[in-house]
Amino acid sequence: VLTIIGLNAVAIVLSGFSHIRAHFGEWISWVDYGCLLYFVAEAILKIRRNSFTNYWKRGWNKLDFIIVLGSSPLLLEPLVGGSVQFFSIVLVGRFLRFLRIMRFVPNSEKIWAGVSRALKASAAVFLTLLVLNIILAMGANALFGDVAPKHFGDPLKSAYTLFKVFTVEGWYEIPEEMAANGEDGGLVNMVRGYFVFAVFTGGILGLSLANAVFVDEMIADNNDRLEKMVTNLREELADKREQDETAHVERWKSVETQLRHIQEQLTKMSGG
Repeated sequence: VLTIIGLNAVAIVLSGFSHIRAHFGEWISWVDYGCLLYFVAEAILKIRRNSFTNYWKRGWNKLDFIIVLGSSPLLLEPLVGGSVQFFSIVLVGRFLRFLRIMRFVPNSEKIWAGVSRALKASAAVFLTLLVLNIILAMGANALFGDVAPKHFGDPLKSAYTLFKVFTVEGWYEIPEEMAANGEDGGLVNMVRGYFVFAVFTGGILGLSLANAVFVDEMIADNNDRLEKMVTNLREELADKREQDETAHVERWKSVETQLRHIQEQLTKMSGG
């Protein structure tokens, strides 16, 4: 299976080069088609062998099924002369086959479990950032929409601009562009102050908090395992201490018994 996935990945990548596609496009298409047939047959055989209910219980099988289902319209490609290629969702499904290789990554299930746990824990932070982005975007649209319509002309443009500001990537370029276009200096400084506030709250604090929560949840499994190891070690030490105390008491009882026996012997000897 890994070999077929690798072969399919190579075929899809090569199909992206126009000069290679011009000479070997037909061969590449048939290789891709054959790999897709293999994946469909694999899914059908697994479902027939294990039943759909048991097949669907495993997370990787769900991913495989969705990917194969998304790519399946390409099976009609030889019949319709390639018109299926116009459906972008089919092309996306085709590229998603790369994800199948993740099932062969060591400890992949733990990795995905950690990602799922981290996403759930970060949901509140992401929602807060989204609300903050909407608030700042609407404010920027109201304040600067008329003077900088390219960046703040409508709520969607403004939200996209503020999202770029949150990523702390080129956030200073927009005020500089406004200044170069001859906008009022006071207005430019107002935009700069607005962006500084956005960078500080959304970019530095918000994204840092989201990253901290995400990483903390990703390694939570390791922390739980370490805590369990420490707990087990403490229990073993407690058991060892209790065993040593019990053995110590038993030794003293044995010594007392021997001393009593010796004392009785001495008493008998002195009485005799």
